[in-house]
Amino acid sequence: MSARMLALATLTAAALTVGCSSSSTAPTDDPNSTVAPALLSVTPQGGAVNVSRTGPMVMTFDGAMGMGMEQDVDLHHGTIADATRPMTCTWSADRKTVTCTPNTPMDSQTQYTLHMGGGMKGADSMMANMSKATQMGGQAVKATGGMGSMGDMHAGQSMSMMGSGWKAPDGSYGMMFSFRTGN
Repeated sequence: MSARMLALATLTAAALTVGCSSSSTAPTDDPNSTVAPALLSVTPQGGAVNVSRTGPMVMTFDGAMGMGMEQDVDLHHGTIADATRPMTCTWSADRKTVTCTPNTPMDSQTQYTLHMGGGMKGADSMMANMSKATQMGGQAVKATGGMGSMGDMHAGQSMSMMGSGWKAPDGSYGMMFSFRTGN
């Protein structure tokens, strides 16, 4: 083997070694991954207006989400302190996109809030990363600590009554995206 071919083979092997580093934080479809799935997009985004009364509401992650995570997504008529509206949520085959559709059309010219629980987990049981949700108009849901204040209510009940899928390790209760329907 010539010196030139040997050098090329050495550089190629080095590039492959660097490209296969296990310290990568890039999203992966590997079921043994230790990279938390991140929220990539939400439709409608927080602050949207003239949203279709029939939906859908779509949330996309960069990795597969765990079974049953659709139970930690709800739709409120108004703010998160107000009642929830029944909806049906289904996952894409790769479990990266959940599409939720209200069971009946939403009221026209009305505020609604899509609420995603802070305890949502990926298929690998790692907490979902929602750090970019604020760039999509999302707001963190945090209890204010005041007894009976609107900030501590979820669908008319105390946030302390919410299940484990709603509370994140940082104490927040996920992200909310408020929007307004059209005619």
